[in-house]
Amino acid sequence: MILGVAVTKGTSWRGIAEEFTNVYHYDAAVDTTSDQVADGVVNAERQVFGNNVSYKRVQVYGPADGTILQNRMLLQKDLTGVGAVDTGSVTAKELTAVVSWNTGRVNSRGGRIYLRKYLHVGRIAITDEDQAKGNGPLTPNVREMLESYGNAAKNVVGASGASLCDKKGRKLPLGTNPIVLPHLHTRQFRR
Repeated sequence: MILGVAVTKGTSWRGIAEEFTNVYHYDAAVDTTSDQVADGVVNAERQVFGNNVSYKRVQVYGPADGTILQNRMLLQKDLTGVGAVDTGSVTAKELTAVVSWNTGRVNSRGGRIYLRKYLHVGRIAITDEDQAKGNGPLTPNVREMLESYGNAAKNVVGASGASLCDKKGRKLPLGTNPIVLPHLHTRQFRR
């Protein structure tokens, strides 16, 4: 069954409390519970988000690959706490770290198709202010931290048989590793 997981976080932006959500899809084994998948995703995310980003709620729904009538909210729970990163520079709120996975598919023009996650991390463990503004490459230790998140998100810890896929249930090829783009990118909260 394909499960959708939406993790909503919040931060202060231009003096207003702003919420933003990352949505993941997992091909989950029948014996996998919604709680296992939700906890695994939230734990993976907390390792890369700053302590100026608060966790609001997590929602799990499914089967995401079924009809609208079949798709049900399986779990909705409030979250507390903040991200684990407490050192380094505070980033501009609309800057994101980008972690992606090659899906092994190509588009009609022959370009690779990637599954991407844009992470409004809020604080990043670098000391160079230019890097925090997105003007320089991410340091190796930050890229390693983001790759660890990518591996944890790909194979949710505690959820046996839950693997990251796209919203149509197409799995990533075996051996796919996360790709961390070398710079921070701008991604608006409201689109």
